[in-house]
Amino acid sequence: MTQQRTFSLIQAGLSIHGHVACDHGVSCFGLVDGDLRSSRGLVHIGAEGLIRGTVEGDHVLIDGTVEGDVAARISLHINGRVKGRIAYAGTIRLGSSAALEGTISRIPALTYGDGPEATITAAAPTAEAEPAVKV
Repeated sequence: MTQQRTFSLIQAGLSIHGHVACDHGVSCFGLVDGDLRSSRGLVHIGAEGLIRGTVEGDHVLIDGTVEGDVAARISLHINGRVKGRIAYAGTIRLGSSAALEGTISRIPALTYGDGPEATITAAAPTAEAEPAVKV
């Protein structure tokens, strides 16, 4: 049986005022004035994309701007701007054009639905978690 790959696209010029939640990948090239969360797949913020809220996903790729917290369960790659708290459980890559204002915390594991507040709280210094880095 073939697995169908599904993703949603928020195109440039489209503004969403409210939260977006999906069970698949999503690419945003427009504005989301609210949280953008995916329970699995890639969450991509395009170069012209702007999120004013929390971004959460398995794999998170930020080429645009996030004004809020970011939680990545598997991988996080930032080439754009983030103003907020960042928590990741797998790997992180910062591109040469990354601009960060906030804290970065690596924690042992993240699960969907815990919410970034729980994620960030869990990132408080413990024996298992690395200390947050202020940038």
